[in-house]
Amino acid sequence: MSMSFLIACESGKRKIAETLLANNEVDVKYTDEKGRTALHYAAHHGYLDLVKLLIAAGADLDHEDHNGETPLYFACLQKQKQVAHFLLEQGARADINDLQGNSLIHLTAQTGQQEVMEALLQKGIPANQENNQAETPLLIAAAWRNKDIAQLLIDNGADVNTTNKSGDSPLIIAVRAKNPVMVTCLLSNHADVNHTNHAGETSLLIACYDANRALTNLLVAQGADVLITSREGLSPIWYACAYNQKEMVAMFLDKGVDVNFSQPLSHNTVSMNSYLDWVESANSLSISSAFSFNHSYSYGGESMLHVAAKNGHLSMVKLLLERGANINIQDESGNTVLHYSAAAGKKDIVKYLLEQQADVSVVNTKEQKAIDYATIKGYNEITTLLLSYKSEAATTALQPASTTPKEGQDISAKKKALLDLKELLDAGILSQEEFNAEKAKVLNAG
Repeated sequence: MSMSFLIACESGKRKIAETLLANNEVDVKYTDEKGRTALHYAAHHGYLDLVKLLIAAGADLDHEDHNGETPLYFACLQKQKQVAHFLLEQGARADINDLQGNSLIHLTAQTGQQEVMEALLQKGIPANQENNQAETPLLIAAAWRNKDIAQLLIDNGADVNTTNKSGDSPLIIAVRAKNPVMVTCLLSNHADVNHTNHAGETSLLIACYDANRALTNLLVAQGADVLITSREGLSPIWYACAYNQKEMVAMFLDKGVDVNFSQPLSHNTVSMNSYLDWVESANSLSISSAFSFNHSYSYGGESMLHVAAKNGHLSMVKLLLERGANINIQDESGNTVLHYSAAAGKKDIVKYLLEQQADVSVVNTKEQKAIDYATIKGYNEITTLLLSYKSEAATTALQPASTTPKEGQDISAKKKALLDLKELLDAGILSQEEFNAEKAKVLNAG
């Protein structure tokens, strides 16, 4: 009969429960296979009259089921406010945790039961109590968008900069939940806008992951640092460039970020040479396939313009150049934006850079020009395009009448003309016979 009694209480059939109790047919403390009593089920469904009946019959207020949950826990779980208040009035224990370490305040932070939480706090339950994942009720409230609960917890001493096992703060959690109201609440209560989790991520970087301009604006206005870098080498400004978030980048620049800001130099020659070898062979230079040498080389000297070019974003390249970026800026390896565009096979970017007077003669630390990358990778159209924008000495090398240096031209000019001729030979533009003829003209000039 005891199982029938549990079913009657779970179904809210008070008359049946009363009859069974009056005839001493059941044990009010009987538990099912989950360790739950009739009081658990009556509290779970909010049957206040049955709860009162069971307590009067001697039900155990604080009996824990196999997961460590009491009738009061069940009432809070299902937002049964009246039942929860009654159980507290009857002396039910408030300082209980389930097997996951969640207290009743964790639970009410999730379900948003402000009145019940107030009652629990008045009973002295700590606002900063942690569960097994090192989560406090404030972290739970931030995740579940319960702003009023969050403020109540803060007013009762909750640490606004507490962290879980991943190092996430309430602010990071709120940004992940895409909740500007919660973010504003936390910032107004002195949350650290530049806190980084164990992955080195800040709230601003996470907002950039979601391309969330509203949150990005809010965080930057509160002093978020756009240059803090994660363990993966990502900063908000770098991420926005890599993923072509033009509005984000424009906003960062408007906030005072130097358009020519570059990563610090690594001074790691060995891994830099490995990196240059990788550039010659990689099918993609984008951030999703980025070179890594045990994290010892982090693209020293890389600028936002480099990032945009590597990822093939012509519109981002245009934005940065329009905002004053140095078109010939070199990273630690000596590569310019033109080098990377040529190596990545981005003909549209190469063409635009040439139209903007990018210098085709710049060499990297391996004495390679942009055209060398194009020829190594077999990008014939880009090679031809680069040749068409060569310096005057190289361009006129195809015109015998004007190839010869003018009278009085110094030896350095002859050397430059010979180097240009050699480049045309290597690219297959001149035959060996043509090269020899033009070479003779240069050497015999003056």
